Amino acid sequence: MPPCFSGKTASKLTSKTSNYSIINEEPMKASKYLARFSKLVRNILDSSAAETITLEDEINTIENYLTLQKIRYPEMINFNVSVDDALDVEATLIPPMLAQPFIENAIEHGLKSKEVKGNIEVRFIKKNETLVLEIEDDGIGRHQAQENLKAHDPTHKSMATGITQERFNVLNRKKKRKIHLNIIDLKDESGEASGTKVVIEIPFEVI
Repeated sequence: MPPCFSGKTASKLTSKTSNYSIINEEPMKASKYLARFSKLVRNILDSSAAETITLEDEINTIENYLTLQKIRYPEMINFNVSVDDALDVEATLIPPMLAQPFIENAIEHGLKSKEVKGNIEVRFIKKNETLVLEIEDDGIGRHQAQENLKAHDPTHKSMATGITQERFNVLNRKKKRKIHLNIIDLKDESGEASGTKVVIEIPFEVI
């Protein structure tokens, strides 16, 4: 789990703005928030020790992560996670934490800079003998996100995508059938950036 996310999650509970603190003013909400965060931490710790996890566990981790982000940014995020009915989520195995870096990027760099609430769609689709994982947002797009980062910190270099690709390369060296990653810059009818779509194709493994 990203350290910055852990820190911001704690600050959500304890920081005070205009004399407001969620712990003091909404203890029931704070309790539910902490319970959700604890569950996410357990999911991630369990996953980090495993080479593969069930698709069901991955979906639960994603939903917990997105729910916490929505609590942090209630006016910024809508999300939906959809799963193809043809998928057996209890029997399908995948490497853990494939989606999280891209979901985090979508929120931190794609949606935070929007003037209106943004959307994230996470889809799990069965395509022949392949699991297709799609992460789509309607944020500001990669180019504008990079420009914003450079304006804020000219020395900034994004490492997340490169690190994730290297992880895929390591996984692919162990497998005959390879994991494929494709990042698509979405455009509207006028050719303006309208978001980003990440497509990860994962060969099936089943219990």
